[in-house]
Amino acid sequence: MTVPATIALAIAATALPASLIDHLVGETGWSGRLGHDEARQIFVVVATAAMTALSLTYSLTLVVFTLAASSIGPRLLKRFTTERVNQVTAGLLGGTFIYALVALALTGYHPPRASAIGAVILAVASVVQLIWFVRNVAQSVSVDDEIAAITGRLTEDMMRLQKHRVSDVELPPDTAFWPAAAATDAGYVAGFDRQALCALAARADVVLRTELMAGEFVLAGRNILSVCGPMEDHELAELRGLVQIEAARSDSRTVHFSINLLVEVALRALSPGVNDTFTAIAVTDKLSGAMADLAGLEAGPEVIFDKSGKPRVVVLGSELPVLVDQAFRPLRVAAAENVLMSRGLARAFTRLYEAGGPTIQQTILTHSRLLLEELRKSRLPAPDVDAIEQLLPTWRDGQRSD
Repeated sequence: MTVPATIALAIAATALPASLIDHLVGETGWSGRLGHDEARQIFVVVATAAMTALSLTYSLTLVVFTLAASSIGPRLLKRFTTERVNQVTAGLLGGTFIYALVALALTGYHPPRASAIGAVILAVASVVQLIWFVRNVAQSVSVDDEIAAITGRLTEDMMRLQKHRVSDVELPPDTAFWPAAAATDAGYVAGFDRQALCALAARADVVLRTELMAGEFVLAGRNILSVCGPMEDHELAELRGLVQIEAARSDSRTVHFSINLLVEVALRALSPGVNDTFTAIAVTDKLSGAMADLAGLEAGPEVIFDKSGKPRVVVLGSELPVLVDQAFRPLRVAAAENVLMSRGLARAFTRLYEAGGPTIQQTILTHSRLLLEELRKSRLPAPDVDAIEQLLPTWRDGQRSD
């Protein structure tokens, strides 16, 4: 059951105890002169207003999000349905409507005074929630707020990588791993449950390794998890049960998904139809800021340890050079003839170069040289290209290529 439906049914269920209170209290006059006709009118007004607000809110918001998705990204619509504020608003308005109907149907001989008071309280709460909902929607369709929200999630995932990043741990060689869990259908690899994989590996006393990144498309029969060490049949069956293949790419809460979202926003902003270079520069700045904390670490995979400190799960594809390439390669290609975007990329490269170690510095130098080559092949004037080159770490590192 979805979150809005659960909230709506829970609110509607409160009409039963409210009606019971009305029958138990009877004609005590504790709630004033509220009679049958006045209570019924309140129920009708609340039910009509709640359903009208729910339908108009969803229809208008979907129109706004559809327009925003055309310029920012279509995945905004999926984020709209999973936003907690949106779910609570839908549940509260729907629950208020059902509550009023149930209370109206349960109206008996005595005036439904407690039920009417409950309907008024729900109506007030719905108005307050509706105001908060409109504010949240306004923030969601703002590209700057959307970039900040995605970057916040990316930073959290980067901190997790920093916690699990280990370069000096001794891991089994590649030849020691053998295929253990293959995809049963073609589709996208869902996010890996690291805690479940670590617990299973600890029980079996083995080391697991992911062979694909979360969100990557895979064909049926392709190996997804490899294992170093023997495993029983029931353990292998449990391991295969942890592999989930989805028909459509979903929010897997990984660095790859967040990076792809930000890159999508930047590429859309650089398209001729949108032509919003400053949004793309903002994405570039946010990407460099999120990766800066990891730039000084030595290259190595993400390793999950059990409680005794033994390595149990090795997550490939999360190395910082791979993430840098995933983030900046498409932006670098798209910025070949855009002076402002090229300058933004050059500053981002320099920030990462100054904050990074030898491995990330070499990766940044490679991207810097490729950016210079693409700029020289473009139609930009030579003085503009020279000015961008002076912002690159290749200039500061004394490796200027003529």
